[in-house]
Amino acid sequence: MRTLGINIGSSNVKAVLLDGDEILWSEVVPHEGNFLGALTRILSSRGVPKGVAALATGTEGRYLLNVPGVIEPLCVEAALGDMGEEVDAVVSLGGEDLVVYTINESGKIITSFSGNKCASGTGEFFKQQLGRMDMGLDAVDGLGPDCRVFKLSSRCSVFMKSDCTHRLNKGEATKGDIILSLSNVMAIKVADFLKRARMERGRVMLTGGVTRNPYVVGFLSEKLPDVEFVVPGIAPFFEAYGAALLARKTGGELPPLEGLTREQGVRFARFTSLKTAEGRVTFVPSRKTKVRAGREYILGVDGGSTTTKACLIDMETEEITASYYGRTHGDPVKALKRCIVEIKKQIVEDIGDQPIRISLAATTGSSREILGVFLETPAVYNEIIAHAVGTTYYRPDIDTIFEIGGQDAKYVLLKNKVPIDYAMNEACSAGTGSFLEESCRGDLSIEHAHEIAPVALAAERPLKFGEHCSAFINSDIRKAIQQGASREDITAGLVTSIVSNYLNRVVGNRTVGNSIVLQGGVAKNEAVPLAFAMLLNKDILVPPDPELMGCFGVGLLAEQKLSEGFLEKGSYDLDTILATEIVGEREFQCKACDNYCPIRVLVVNGRRYMFGGRCNKYANMRKKKIFDESGVVDYIERRNELMFVECAPDPASFIERCAHTVGIPRCFSVYTLWPFYSHFFHELGVRAVLSTEISPAGIARVESGYCFPAEIAHGAVQAAFDANPDFLFLPHFRDMESYEDDVHANFCPITQGLPYYIRQAFPEIPDERVLSPVVSFKYGEEKALEPFIELGGRLGFGEREVRAAFGVALERQREYAGRSAELGREALDTARKSGRPVIALLGRPYNAFTPDANMGIPRKFTSRGCTVIPFDILPFENEAIFANMYWYYGQQDMKASGLVRNEENLFVTYITNFSCAPDSFMLHYLKWNMGTKPFLILELDSHTADAGVDTRVEAFLDIIEGYRSKYAEISAERFDNGLRFVVEKDGLYVRRLSTGEKMPLKDNPRIRLLLANMGRLSTELLAASLRSAGISAEAMPLADVPTLQLARNHASGKECLPSHLVLGEALRFFGSKDYRKDEIYLLFVPTTTGPCRTGQYFVFYENLFKDLRLDNVVVVTLDSDNSYNELGPDFSKHAWWGLVISDYMKDVETSLRACAADPAEAMKKYDELWRRLIGVAEKDVRGVLPVLDGIAAEIARIPLKRTIDECPRVLVVGEIYVRRDDFAVDELIQHFSSSGIIGKVSGITEWIYYCDHVRRHEIQKRLGLVPWYRRPFSKEMRELIGWKIEAMYKHRVEHRVGAVLRKTGLLPETPHDMDRIMENAEKYFVSDELHSEISVSSGVAATAMMDGYSGVVNISPFACLIGRVIEGILTPWARERHYPVMSVEIDGNLLPPGIINKLDIFMLNVLRFRRDPDVSSFVEPGGGKRELLSRMTGFN
Repeated sequence: MRTLGINIGSSNVKAVLLDGDEILWSEVVPHEGNFLGALTRILSSRGVPKGVAALATGTEGRYLLNVPGVIEPLCVEAALGDMGEEVDAVVSLGGEDLVVYTINESGKIITSFSGNKCASGTGEFFKQQLGRMDMGLDAVDGLGPDCRVFKLSSRCSVFMKSDCTHRLNKGEATKGDIILSLSNVMAIKVADFLKRARMERGRVMLTGGVTRNPYVVGFLSEKLPDVEFVVPGIAPFFEAYGAALLARKTGGELPPLEGLTREQGVRFARFTSLKTAEGRVTFVPSRKTKVRAGREYILGVDGGSTTTKACLIDMETEEITASYYGRTHGDPVKALKRCIVEIKKQIVEDIGDQPIRISLAATTGSSREILGVFLETPAVYNEIIAHAVGTTYYRPDIDTIFEIGGQDAKYVLLKNKVPIDYAMNEACSAGTGSFLEESCRGDLSIEHAHEIAPVALAAERPLKFGEHCSAFINSDIRKAIQQGASREDITAGLVTSIVSNYLNRVVGNRTVGNSIVLQGGVAKNEAVPLAFAMLLNKDILVPPDPELMGCFGVGLLAEQKLSEGFLEKGSYDLDTILATEIVGEREFQCKACDNYCPIRVLVVNGRRYMFGGRCNKYANMRKKKIFDESGVVDYIERRNELMFVECAPDPASFIERCAHTVGIPRCFSVYTLWPFYSHFFHELGVRAVLSTEISPAGIARVESGYCFPAEIAHGAVQAAFDANPDFLFLPHFRDMESYEDDVHANFCPITQGLPYYIRQAFPEIPDERVLSPVVSFKYGEEKALEPFIELGGRLGFGEREVRAAFGVALERQREYAGRSAELGREALDTARKSGRPVIALLGRPYNAFTPDANMGIPRKFTSRGCTVIPFDILPFENEAIFANMYWYYGQQDMKASGLVRNEENLFVTYITNFSCAPDSFMLHYLKWNMGTKPFLILELDSHTADAGVDTRVEAFLDIIEGYRSKYAEISAERFDNGLRFVVEKDGLYVRRLSTGEKMPLKDNPRIRLLLANMGRLSTELLAASLRSAGISAEAMPLADVPTLQLARNHASGKECLPSHLVLGEALRFFGSKDYRKDEIYLLFVPTTTGPCRTGQYFVFYENLFKDLRLDNVVVVTLDSDNSYNELGPDFSKHAWWGLVISDYMKDVETSLRACAADPAEAMKKYDELWRRLIGVAEKDVRGVLPVLDGIAAEIARIPLKRTIDECPRVLVVGEIYVRRDDFAVDELIQHFSSSGIIGKVSGITEWIYYCDHVRRHEIQKRLGLVPWYRRPFSKEMRELIGWKIEAMYKHRVEHRVGAVLRKTGLLPETPHDMDRIMENAEKYFVSDELHSEISVSSGVAATAMMDGYSGVVNISPFACLIGRVIEGILTPWARERHYPVMSVEIDGNLLPPGIINKLDIFMLNVLRFRRDPDVSSFVEPGGGKRELLSRMTGFN
């Protein structure tokens, strides 16, 4: 029997034809975005015989084929079983996917590990980087023996790309080094997954095209020497081979080529055509002139990361006379020589052999330093200033510059031609030219940049892709291809997404003026300025030769410096430059500071130049820059010396009273509380050993996408553990004494969660060897002492000894605080007297003040003559900050920025980290705080390239100078509508501050309460319930893609998805016909006091609405600390009835989608019954039970194809908003329902019960602080009694509603006992002191699996603190028990192919978890996919 297996991969199409057990032929063909064309070419060239049984696997592209389909894991199992190989794991190394499958004794997949959406470390990324170096895959075979491995960031493709580019451009690595280093990164990724799977010995099979790279396989064998790696001959087409095997029983007849494919709907939202903005873009024609003999010229050079530009400028006319724009290809010197060769041709064409004189040469761009050495010129300037000079030469009235280059994107705000503010892309390349070109070339077969615009402009309806991240946009492109979208609509959508990314992530909430210029090479693509004009609804100017603005500007800048006496003329001969070579003579280690940078000695024309280093020391020497170093102080160094030396115990005074040693990882709280920690153990006589290394092996243990400081923490834990101490000290750093009276000061969940995710990542560390006290000063020192008494007991000390040590430790911490405050006053006085700008470095002590994380940034400033001050020593205590700032470091940062704003000579540099959730809001506050004063944000991660950081630092210092010359002309004011929402004993009111007028909320149709949509059912019923209480409440419509885009037009894109959904819904309403200026709108926003970001939404909205000058909108908050009871019992009772009913009705809806014989008809009937319920609830929701009973009876009569007992159940936990919001969660539920799985979504009431649990816990804690004899009549006792009465009422309502709706037969049983849930959370995961969804979601997940569920999905917004910690603690726990668990991050777009693949694997494991279905039940019918019934309209 002949069978055909087809695998539609993300990069290649694979096909295999079998005749029995014999492979007749196999093909692996890159499809470059046209997989249907690639498959057709394979089949037509091979001439497949009629009647062949075919089966397709791979991405969603298989659904476009009129043959049956099956998911890849089943093909892996089939191929493995056929080979008869006994292995412990199979690794699939694909073009865009890296998947590790663990295998049981029966050859079945137990679980899988795969990357997120990011392409770093995959075959396609490897291929892209070869293309950047002008190399092909065959280059892998020709590496010389001298090639070395360099460290590259493996977290993110963009960081890795930066590392490669900058190492090449600075001459630190050869192309062969980069190939080897990229191969090493791929091996690291695989090894890390295998280690997570506890697969450090045994047999592992490697499959996929990447297995052809011998270096990857070799590095893997080095990293895991106890693993035997097997690479079968069928590795490149392994899954296709498995599909051919399965086709024997489950395949369908291959149709003729003309009937091979079918139409499938494109599910992306769309924009209008780019052509609609044609009237808003002006292209200024080139003004290049001819070279004239005998003239004097400037050579301007812009050495970019991906392209190099050079031009000759006539010094008399200041016109460009010759120029060239070419690829850098990782070799800036060679690229410049190529430019000069082309410029020489133009000179000869204009004047023949007649002479010209080049008196100045100037360089800018990311390669400016190495090119400055090559040209031996001191005229080396940053590109921000160069672009500003070049642009304003043509249009002096320009106030805004948008510049998009190959790797960097820039924004500059000008006043009278002087830059006063600027921003650059912090890390992401999704708004840059290289990303546009690589995506078009790799996915859309558009080989050349000039071909992009005609394709994009031919689009009628561009697709709406994500704009967060280059990897996400790439995933969207591939998904659109797989759905059959046209190349034109995809290309235009890509262009628009790149512009959206730029506007959101580079410009953000900075000022965009009315005279805007777009420049850089990307501006030559006509589609790009049109996208800017369409999205901004503003006119865009493209200057003459926009790609040359950098080299033209730096030439003019050099001429200015000449006239000002800062430069002297030289002589630059083009032939001499072409004959010049840079020779690396030797390398030495600089010992000027603790960075120990490698410095190369370069020889140019017989002269030696020292090159390299993180700081500006050697650049200053080359350029002969001299400043008075005696006036420059690194107060960060002095602060660290104070903390870790002067205020730490003297080792000579240590008296050992205990033989135990305690290892302390140098991370997180250590950078704040080292005097306290060190003196505590010192006084007890216990030797404490602080880690000194960051172990890569520890970083490899990371189980989730934590921030860089958390990665460092894993490495520090490994280093501390490797020193073999008796105990490891891993405190739960919960809170500190607050600077604010009305809110506490806690820490983000990743900082707090350290001991809990480390426990899961390092299972070999016994619990009894870990000391994890809860460090909390919220309730005073006596309460803070309690966990340390317990800790001391474990070390063999009594309470009296611990109390004494604790007291001394606190005193020493206070001593440090006093001395650091004194140092801060000295630093502020220094700043006020300094003649140069002084930099206040903000962030967190563990990322801004340690060389492990800060990339030597303090030294970058001090080596440029600027004193640097750490934020936490400044005297900022009395500064006012925005409300509800519950993060301790956030309070310090915001207060410090308030101080800096009013200090003329002090400027902020803010250190943040990739995916830092708190900073997604705090950076908005920083902008609002600073007003028009410039500040610098540096986003750091594990990448090593710092050329981009140098550019930003230099540009910032130049911007400061421009600002200082203009700041007297700059002012800003904040709008305030003067409306306040107030709760008084006699009711709820809106007060107008200007008149004192008090307007009641109840029974007042002129005041409307807007409810953001947290799921259609809950929001509609809550609104109806409140209307029955006399409040004019309105549920805002479900979010959709345009809603999301509306919000992101006013945000940075880094905030979490729920904040965008709520904001978008509100802005859509305010722009609708329903919005009236004569009404007052209260936007209801539930809030928290941390530790996640939810409590920042309302602060962000309030300030944004001030910017938008909304004069009749008030943000109303209710707090989880009070279980949202602030508006009184009447409001709370109505709301509770609404929430309970909607939670249960949501369960009924979800079960119906999975069980109904006709799901579409069932949903029509359900919606009809729901509208009936809403009508009754509007009168009095508390009397709705009789109607609900009738509704339950009608639902019970809906025909079913299966009962809920026949369906496996999956519990969806995680961040409360996205798990309840239909826009965010519906696609997930669609997939579950179509596979006969009930996706039970944890309810809103579960969160309320958890808030009640925390509230009781806090009441009991405060009650314990009251003297025993006062307790019976204390406020705390009254609160506790009230809590119990409230709990009884809530449980009674839930019981009554549940009893009615169980009659439907569609209510899946779910854990409801909060005490049991929290017991499981404490037993397996986290302390009850970590107040967040982390506790309740992990606890309910474990409880559900014990109670008969078959899987758990942890859903969260992209970069969610909560979701990532849940993933980090739940995933390894579930893995040990072989429980199906999956974490999904939602960004508001369709789930990408890689996540769909993970979901398929997850659902396979769910269906197999408690039963053993036949493989044929997983095969999708020919010509179709499993039917997905959407409850949303946003994607249709």
